[in-house]
Amino acid sequence: MTNYENELDKIRIKLYEETSNMKKDEIVKMVNTHAQKIAQEFGIRIVKETNENYFQKINT
Repeated sequence: MTNYENELDKIRIKLYEETSNMKKDEIVKMVNTHAQKIAQEFGIRIVKETNENYFQKINT
């Protein structure tokens, strides 16, 4: 196993430990908060799209 894979495993374990006792909506809020910070830092614009639009694209 490479150092890269070991580091990913450490991150996965840390995320699991941080979220194992959280409710789904708490996890979603945490992930969204982190994503917003990262997007702002790198100048990425987040576009919200509803599931309705997604399903229309799949079914057509």
